[in-house]
Amino acid sequence: MPAGVAVLVFGGYIAGQSMPRSTPFTEFDLASFGELPVVSQGRTKPFDTLARTSLQVLSGKSTYADANDKSQPAIRWLLDIMAQPRVGGDHRVLRIENFELLALLGLERRPGFRYSPMEVADKLPELARQADLAREKPATELTAFEKKLLQFERQIGQLDLLTAAFGLPRIGQENPANDLREAIRRQQALEVRHPPLAVPPAADEDKWQTFASAWTMGIIRSVLSREEQDSQALSYLVTIYSSWAANKPQEFNKAVTDYRAWLATQNLKDVSLTKLRFEAYFNRVDWFTQAAVVYLAGFVLAMLSWLFWQKPLGRAALALLILGVIVHTLALAGRMYISGRPPVTNLYSSAVFIGWASVLLGILLEAIYRNGIGNVIGATAGYATLLIAWGLAADGDTFDVLQAVLDTQFWLATHVTCITLGYATTYIAGLLGLIYLVRGVLTPSLTPNMHRELYRMTYGVLCFSIFFSFVGTVLGGLWADDSWGRFWGWDPKENGALMIVLWNALALHARWGGLVKERGLAVLAVMGNIVVSWSWFGVNELGVGLHSYGFKEGTLFWLGLFVLSQLVVVMLGLVPKVFWWSAQRHPELLGYYDR
Repeated sequence: MPAGVAVLVFGGYIAGQSMPRSTPFTEFDLASFGELPVVSQGRTKPFDTLARTSLQVLSGKSTYADANDKSQPAIRWLLDIMAQPRVGGDHRVLRIENFELLALLGLERRPGFRYSPMEVADKLPELARQADLAREKPATELTAFEKKLLQFERQIGQLDLLTAAFGLPRIGQENPANDLREAIRRQQALEVRHPPLAVPPAADEDKWQTFASAWTMGIIRSVLSREEQDSQALSYLVTIYSSWAANKPQEFNKAVTDYRAWLATQNLKDVSLTKLRFEAYFNRVDWFTQAAVVYLAGFVLAMLSWLFWQKPLGRAALALLILGVIVHTLALAGRMYISGRPPVTNLYSSAVFIGWASVLLGILLEAIYRNGIGNVIGATAGYATLLIAWGLAADGDTFDVLQAVLDTQFWLATHVTCITLGYATTYIAGLLGLIYLVRGVLTPSLTPNMHRELYRMTYGVLCFSIFFSFVGTVLGGLWADDSWGRFWGWDPKENGALMIVLWNALALHARWGGLVKERGLAVLAVMGNIVVSWSWFGVNELGVGLHSYGFKEGTLFWLGLFVLSQLVVVMLGLVPKVFWWSAQRHPELLGYYDR
């Protein structure tokens, strides 16, 4: 009964969120506009993605609060930036949490720490001066304030890039020729910064243009030929932006519909209106967040099942895990469809894939042992990895354009997937070891039967770990030989993969040789969490090697905190068994070797 109720409640919520939504004719159809194409960061994406990722970089969220503190979608903010910059400049979308930076900008602290571009405009010259001074220092000597200062300068640069790409140049009547020359010079300088390109190429052109550049060139062509020669796409976009600024939703919706119909008749390279529409839908339904919510609920039920009503709550937790992994699978399949790539191509996608594999393994363990451990393991790993992925998404678009060396379907589908499965299984073994030690030392719940089951589960998962990590490392060597002409080069990432293989081998051989027993295997499995975390994130912090393309500022702090937590658990595991709470409740545990 609880399982059915849990699935009905959360399944109904997910189904409701996933249903397509319609817009009344009298309102702006923001969803349809969000599906239109724009080229940014090397790929064609919908405007909805550009809006969400840009706002995420600036504000840390994909929504913003308007003047009435009502939550608004990112696409509305982007339209204001494009069509009425003065209005867009008043939206509080800049997150500034550093007190010294607030003082420099002359701002007072407020709830949420969100500020508008207009509030900081007067202080931008001083900000630039301070940033220039900070850049003269080595990165290792920067203070926390200087790091935040440089980060905020990059955010301002992102906002300026959007504004410049869509802002119309001022062409006066006194000297229009000079104004046009200045506008062209600025557009040429803007190209170096890789701005978003909103205007698709005409029949006789081969590249996209910024809206500002296309509008400027349209003026020049009309002046030279004495007649209007704007491109069809530019005309539609002008109508869309002007009707938005004039608050005319019906004209806006008609222009969006007409533009989409025109795009369907063009044979534009790398533009699939169906895929763009799906990506915008994918952004809205946010299946990864829905899966994370289900995993969190499953974790709560799994923990409660250890306290009372074990079987009903355990079945409900398992049902939620199955529901969550179905939604998680839909999200992974959606990313693969959008990118046209295997599931793992960057740090973000590795996090969501590790979570997916971990939940499946947790479900498998629960189906075999039916002791609630698989539920807790799967829910914990699924939620934690999706939380990590959410943090990684703060840098912007998660569909990165691959570096040339990574641009291969075969090796991404084999080596990268296999290595990532090695990460997932090593983490699961580590979580099993953690549960063994925490339950044994701090609770009386580690019974002799649970003691044996946790050992068998940890041992079995470690066998999978060494298989995937070893095969994945060998495949990586073959890929390296194919790409760089050498099988092994002692690159930090290669060394990290080898460390995982060697650590798993050490744990298994220590058990086979009798050097450790159940407790020792649990301790070694927990230390495996440290090894795999270093390989996954730590080597990127070195900033060297052929695999150094996943650096993210701030990672070292969280990595260090995680390592510290695992060392605490290891120290806990070294406490003699005679002092374990479970051993005092179940003296039979003292009969096992204390290793």
